[in-house]
Amino acid sequence: MSLRRLRILAIAGTVLVLALLVALSLIARLGLKQSAGANVPAPLAIGTELQRPRPVPPVSLVDEQGKPFSLSQWHGKWVILAPSMTLCHEVCPMTTAVLTQMADDVRQAGLSNQVVVAEATVDPWRDTPARLRAYRRLTGARFNMLTGSQAEIQRLWKFFGVYYHRVPQDKPPDIDWLTHKPETFDVNHTDAVFFIDPAGQERIANEGMPEVSGRLTPVLHSLLNDEGIHNLAHPQLPWTAAQALDDLYFLMNRNVPADAVPKVTAPSSAQAARALAGSPRTLAQLHGSAGRLIEGSAPVAGRVRALHGYPVVVNAWASWCGPCRTEFPLFAAASAKYGRQVAFLGADMNDSAGDARSFLAQHPVSYPSYPASDLSPLAVLQSVPTTVFVSPAGKVVHVHIGQYGTEAALENEIQRYALGTPG
Repeated sequence: MSLRRLRILAIAGTVLVLALLVALSLIARLGLKQSAGANVPAPLAIGTELQRPRPVPPVSLVDEQGKPFSLSQWHGKWVILAPSMTLCHEVCPMTTAVLTQMADDVRQAGLSNQVVVAEATVDPWRDTPARLRAYRRLTGARFNMLTGSQAEIQRLWKFFGVYYHRVPQDKPPDIDWLTHKPETFDVNHTDAVFFIDPAGQERIANEGMPEVSGRLTPVLHSLLNDEGIHNLAHPQLPWTAAQALDDLYFLMNRNVPADAVPKVTAPSSAQAARALAGSPRTLAQLHGSAGRLIEGSAPVAGRVRALHGYPVVVNAWASWCGPCRTEFPLFAAASAKYGRQVAFLGADMNDSAGDARSFLAQHPVSYPSYPASDLSPLAVLQSVPTTVFVSPAGKVVHVHIGQYGTEAALENEIQRYALGTPG
């Protein structure tokens, strides 16, 4: 081979190597950019997804301008709807703040043509269109407000399971912010938020108080009475604007930035032990078997019966189940937080003992698990993970099918179904 030919081959080889290096560098940079801006599917953050969507019936309402309105006019859009009233001094000022934040976030996300944020009154006796307009001017509310006749409002909220009832005013009575006169009655009502799809079907329901991290505008704060100030600091079954929007994005099959999904770090064994110190004897015995797979014992249902008098949370999992692996840190944190009041049990479904023990060693929790092939007579197992809530009387009160997406969603259901915190 001639010297000239060797030189040509050497030059070609050098060019090829340089091209390969450039290509690898570009791929690496693209990979880093994708990782830095990685998106993940939005989790179901706080609400309860209906197993079967329910068509919302046609209801004749009135908007804040006094014009006739029906929810069917929003067909083709996603609707976030909350019960509220302008003369509520206990929770509704927080509802106004959260709905305003959500409406702003929807606009900033460029979704105004797809999503509607609204409230409908639970006080048809006093919430006239003129009062709704005055409330909007007073508070700066930036969402749709609806009222209607007593019969139509009752029809609307009966469908969603919202309770509201006129009750006597406290002594001394609250003062009407519009007339500056003492109010003559109050309305007790359910605090909640509901999600309706573009076909006009209810898809997610969440009962609980809105959480605003203890912060309100001076005007909204001035509307609170003593009970409202307590609720501002200690909301029951709380939900935030961000959690509600995650539920909306979950329904819309939208992705969110990976770093926007709350991360939960499981407590260490020492941290869990400190948190659970002083537990009642029965629960302390469970904690003494933390992270163990206990074979050859009574079925899970039998273990639940032995815990009569305590609320029980049974989490069905398997080592081969990816969603189980994702939600285990949530149960580790929750069992350490609530384990002095609630009995937690694991049910390892259709698994090998070796794989189950290896899984538990990698995902420590403060309670034991038991091998199982089904959950009868507690529940019919459709898939894993599944979580069963049993009352102190031994009655199954709730079955959650699927993975918990966030710590708040799990804690919300523990408070509601295990501890019986009122909504």
